[in-house]
Amino acid sequence: MVKTESRGLVAVVAVVIAAVVGVSGCTSGTSGEAGPATSDASASNSALLPTSPGVKPDSIEDVNSTKDMTGVVTTYSDADSPKNPYFDLIPYVCPFLPDSITRGKLGMTQISNGFAGQHRLLNLCNMQNEAAPLGGARLSISVTLQATSFTDVFASPTHTNVATSVPIWRNVTGLVYKNAGDDDDRSDGTPRTRVCNMVWGTFYGTARVAVLAGFGYRVDPCRKVVEVAKLVAPYLPSKPIQMRPTEG
Repeated sequence: MVKTESRGLVAVVAVVIAAVVGVSGCTSGTSGEAGPATSDASASNSALLPTSPGVKPDSIEDVNSTKDMTGVVTTYSDADSPKNPYFDLIPYVCPFLPDSITRGKLGMTQISNGFAGQHRLLNLCNMQNEAAPLGGARLSISVTLQATSFTDVFASPTHTNVATSVPIWRNVTGLVYKNAGDDDDRSDGTPRTRVCNMVWGTFYGTARVAVLAGFGYRVDPCRKVVEVAKLVAPYLPSKPIQMRPTEG
């Protein structure tokens, strides 16, 4: 069961889930700092799965492939039939992200899986840094893996695109965007958390980073989200064999 470490983190989970689903706990930090090319958080759960007759080896549909598919973008749309082969296979995200990145380079101190169990469409890792003294503002980050195509995310009418084709790493580029209402003040006129998102296409669907900057936290969330994406992208699943339900 997932336990968050503060009420603030619970609020972040709610905001991020609403944003991610709209486009379609275990406290965690990985031990054993695997490098970007070898990170395989699902290795202990990489049993071979049945595939449909005629599936081409090392294709997107080959869920048992060990081929590096960095830069490959799925051709499956949300409306496609048959469904995306990675629906039901989205792993927990936090175990892929080493402490050297989350705690070391990003300064996060609270790290939690987004759901208390396996989710069919997506999973996310939520993080926060320590609040400043006397109730100061916090920075929150979420990293999401989702079996939703980049084409469908890009076409969402609720998005305002900030930048397109932004380099992340190797041959991967992404879209920086805001959701409707991200910059609106609260109903009482006081400023709310500022949010910015970055998403890129993958062989299983999309990966997404969201940055939530509390009022008074001095950072441009759209600049920060690109920085975070460049740090975490090399550690996220790059091979179909890594796409297995995990428990932590």
